[in-house]
Amino acid sequence: MLAQVLKIRTIVVPVLLCAFVVALTSCASKPVALVNDPDDHGGSQMPWNKQESWENGQQFQAMTDRR
Repeated sequence: MLAQVLKIRTIVVPVLLCAFVVALTSCASKPVALVNDPDDHGGSQMPWNKQESWENGQQFQAMTDRR
């Protein structure tokens, strides 16, 4: 009986320790800026790499299609 309790303890304690570490490290905090930028206006919802209408290359699409 004592051997079974020790066996369960060797399994349960590391699992609980791992769960505690994961719960402790998963707490999110507000990111801190490394540099104080006076021109920073916060984030934008518009992606910075959005293609313009003339950049999508409809006429050359077959030539650049790489599969």
